[in-house]
Amino acid sequence: MKEIDAVFDPASTWKPIEEGTYPAHIKSLTTKEVMTKKAGPAIVVNMTYIVADEAADYDQPVFEMDGFNYKRDNDNNRIPVTNGDGEQLTIDCGHLVGKNLWDNGWFIFTDSQSGSRNKRYFELLGNLNVKVEEQMLGDKKVKKLVLIEEKDVVGKPVLVTIQRQEYITTDTRHLPPEQQERRTSFKVFNLSPWENGETLSSDELEEDVPF
Repeated sequence: MKEIDAVFDPASTWKPIEEGTYPAHIKSLTTKEVMTKKAGPAIVVNMTYIVADEAADYDQPVFEMDGFNYKRDNDNNRIPVTNGDGEQLTIDCGHLVGKNLWDNGWFIFTDSQSGSRNKRYFELLGNLNVKVEEQMLGDKKVKKLVLIEEKDVVGKPVLVTIQRQEYITTDTRHLPPEQQERRTSFKVFNLSPWENGETLSSDELEEDVPF
């Protein structure tokens, strides 16, 4: 046999991402103004997140795989991998450490008639420990929202909840449904405070990025 310069590293075997909640840090923030069909003008806040080292301490369930896809039973359910006692096996989430994640945006509706639609953004401010003041709007007492900026949130520790999202590729959207190409990605759908998490500086965030 001829010796070649190649190796196999079992520790680097591909592992799937599972939906769930993981520790992360906010890496960047951008905003843009849009016009919505139902609620008029709005500002969209988009953030990126980097999964923290502590995610390696989390576990996820193991399912039978066929390459990069889950094997399914007759009811289309994923098939768990179990031990001799019938308990589902788990693996650590170390493969998520350093992964970049994106959200779908947090909308701020700026028309006073659409104030009731701002609950999700108001809750975001609370989860980021951003205080808001009250003010009178006519005869009603309302919360005065503020627009967060990158300098306010970069490096903040948060727990991000990610979910699988299906989308149609840009270059096939114009095709009939049966010819469209569908893919999936994971998006941050919600976040909550990471009480014991450490706030990182911008420099520390860059140092922690493994790629």
